[in-house]
Amino acid sequence: MADEKVDEVKSEAENADVPQKEPENLVVDGYEFLSAEDVKKAELDKQKIEIIGKKIHSTKVSDLEAVYEKAITNKIFSTPIGWYYLAKLRDKLIGAGVKEEDLIPIPINLKITKVDLKDEYHPRQYITPPPPKKKKNVKAVVFVMGVMNLILLAMVIAMFFIALSAESDNIINYKQNVTNRYAEWEDSLKEREKAVRIKERDLKIQDDTDYGKDIDIDESE
Repeated sequence: MADEKVDEVKSEAENADVPQKEPENLVVDGYEFLSAEDVKKAELDKQKIEIIGKKIHSTKVSDLEAVYEKAITNKIFSTPIGWYYLAKLRDKLIGAGVKEEDLIPIPINLKITKVDLKDEYHPRQYITPPPPKKKKNVKAVVFVMGVMNLILLAMVIAMFFIALSAESDNIINYKQNVTNRYAEWEDSLKEREKAVRIKERDLKIQDDTDYGKDIDIDESE
């Protein structure tokens, strides 16, 4: 009779009107929970305990043992509120003469510490460690830098030499090249002027301009 009433407790408590608003705090009967969902489950367990107290008034050991076993097999409780009620009921039964080994243990449906169960598979994670950093040889680095600087210096000197000896104008030899070309043009112009003066003399053409008077004309020509 008592176990039938226990069956009614679960459905009656689940169908009871439970406040839908979020709880202001997470404490129920001295137990502080981590989420509002856990608080709702604890409140539901509290209601189930109250319903059991109203429906079962028997003090017979057999009836109390039936309530205890039925509550565990039907998984009536799911929070420490209900587990504490079962623990008190268990102590009462043992105090009444029931052997402890004859009572079903109270299941705790959560892991207190992380334990790998037999049916759980946890593949190993292979993490490749980073390669060790090689120490730099300071002397070798200095030597390489010195060689590179010498090569760069040689390249710069070669570039200047090529620029100076090149016939085409560049930023280094443009002044000398322009001066040389101007001198060549001036010599060529004087030669032409000299030829013109000789031709005028042969043709007995008199030129009264002062241009070209500084040109020396050999009378034997």
